[in-house]
Amino acid sequence: MDMTFIVLGILIAYLIGNISPSYIIGKKYGKIDIREHGSGNAGATNALRILGKKFALIVFLADMGKGILGGLVGYYLGGQDLASITVIAVVFGHVFPVFLGFKGGKGVATSIGAMIVIAPIFTIIATLLGVALIFKFRYVSLGSITGIAILPLLIYSGRGELRVIITALILTCFVIYTHRENISRLLKGKERKIGEKA
Repeated sequence: MDMTFIVLGILIAYLIGNISPSYIIGKKYGKIDIREHGSGNAGATNALRILGKKFALIVFLADMGKGILGGLVGYYLGGQDLASITVIAVVFGHVFPVFLGFKGGKGVATSIGAMIVIAPIFTIIATLLGVALIFKFRYVSLGSITGIAILPLLIYSGRGELRVIITALILTCFVIYTHRENISRLLKGKERKIGEKA
């Protein structure tokens, strides 16, 4: 791969990740900075709590869409090899957006979209498992963490390429890190369920 395309792909994907639907919708329709309410997170789960189901769905789909776009940028500029790098860059941009003071979301929806580009079948399976856990136990964090954690195992068991497995592992570690407080609350039995009041 040409180094110019690598740097360009990473930069474009990172900037795409900076686009924050929950922040934009919060400002436009709620007249608030969503990061100052609820969990303080600029993602779909906090949008659900603060802005309601309709806007939360829009945020989730938009975050997933920018993950797909970030992966496609890499794919267009350098094929699957570069796409495996730009999917990390777009998630990093979502979690640490320079234009929002490096305070963004937790990266789940964006990771789903990004990984769909390089491992579509495995990503869909992992996502469905995560959604099933959310419906059963009503913990968004549990479903999100489990879904992303099982993804590299699915890719490995399906004899996926090593670079894709490594990318999935990096995103798994990343999402687990952003959910470290949720994990602590889950272990203590203090994590809020969907619809549960603070």
